[in-house]
Amino acid sequence: MTRTLFLAALVAAVQANSQSPQFIPAPGSPVVVGKGPGQVSLADINKDGRPDLVIRHLLERLLTVWLGDGTGRFAAAPGGQISLSYMPGDVELGDVNGDKILDLGVTNSDRDAVDIFLGDGKGGFNRAAGAPFTVSAAVEFNTHSLNLVDLNEDGKLDIVTANHRRNSFATLFGDGRGGFSSGPVTTFQPGHNNYTFAFGDIDGDGHLDVAVVSGENGDSLEPGRVAMFRGDGKGAFKNAAEQSLSVPMGPHFVTLADMNNDQRLDIIISHRSNQLSVLLNGGAGKFAPATASPYDLGTEAFAVAVADVNRDKRNDIVAATVDSVTVLLGGGDGFIPAPGSPFRAGPGAYNLAIGDVNKDGKLDVVASSFEGDAVTALLGR
Repeated sequence: MTRTLFLAALVAAVQANSQSPQFIPAPGSPVVVGKGPGQVSLADINKDGRPDLVIRHLLERLLTVWLGDGTGRFAAAPGGQISLSYMPGDVELGDVNGDKILDLGVTNSDRDAVDIFLGDGKGGFNRAAGAPFTVSAAVEFNTHSLNLVDLNEDGKLDIVTANHRRNSFATLFGDGRGGFSSGPVTTFQPGHNNYTFAFGDIDGDGHLDVAVVSGENGDSLEPGRVAMFRGDGKGAFKNAAEQSLSVPMGPHFVTLADMNNDQRLDIIISHRSNQLSVLLNGGAGKFAPATASPYDLGTEAFAVAVADVNRDKRNDIVAATVDSVTVLLGGGDGFIPAPGSPFRAGPGAYNLAIGDVNKDGKLDVVASSFEGDAVTALLGR
């Protein structure tokens, strides 16, 4: 960052922090939910128009459902506890059987398989017939990622799983009734490890594509890489070799979103070096860093979400930063800290979710506390 840009960012940060904070704790926050709350998801589970919480308790081998009351408070759902025989990996919500009720998918940390639990519309879930569904024969301990997306454009959700240390991802095609069958496997050039993925229509052709980010663990100074794979709308992906990008070392998490309102998906990457990169999509496979990117968050971001939290019609960045939530507001010249950022959260704030939990038209944040027993709810202002 040049000295001029640095001074401008510093002045903006001072001005921002002299204003009212962007978020304040919700009534009753933190919410005690049980030991080791990790991944958190916000969605209307019981169809009452209020966002609810689904929480992964990794070491307890447990998923719990907490119903929102529309004020920012949450209470345990009757029958909303799912005990597992394995440590759950990634958790995703989606309507896999077409009944307009959210269902739940969870990966197995011991093997490449996905459990599907069908929602009852009241906050409870029951295992689908045929579940768990085996994705591949691989047997190894790792937190497999999970995406529920429509790969083959038939209007039915499909499954994508990946082991962050294996240079491939596997698919299962959904039948729209809660069942799944084997789909293609996409393999990419090995080299780095710690692979992470994000799905979206990157090239604007109407088909889902995927950005694959990889980088060495540990203290390696080698840059990370971003590879693009173009989807054909049938579930297969082809490497767009000309779109391979170099990024700062230690990429950890990636997401896709339009950060500058040009109708193109951009790439947002957190790094183990406390940095966060924003790569703007210029079209024709060209990407360039946003002004002053990468940004120094001061601590490592373990999860990143994108949303317009200050209602200025520009997307902002919300990051789970160990024991806090860090918010960067988007503007015409890059990103600046939100007033009051970072916001205090519980120990082990490695995951977060965004939604309007108190129904006031403003986006709120719920953050995990893996080393505690509660989640932090922050209300947007």
